[in-house]
Amino acid sequence: MLGSIIKYVGLPEGEHYQGLIGHVGYVSSYASAEKSSDGHIHVEVRWFEPRPQSNRGGTIPYSHFGLNRFEVLSESR
Repeated sequence: MLGSIIKYVGLPEGEHYQGLIGHVGYVSSYASAEKSSDGHIHVEVRWFEPRPQSNRGGTIPYSHFGLNRFEVLSESR
């Protein structure tokens, strides 16, 4: 899982982060489903191109989301 390349695709319904769709990064850390509060794998993704901050300027180099919001492009072994 660590180092896997992932692309943000969002949720099928009710996606709040439309501006992230299509952004690509790599998994820098994760929490297994057993350790997460909602029973799903969660990842920290480091963006290859930091995303703009919408309300304060600057950029955001990483984000935390459930893996279900991503498409895995290349798995690390």
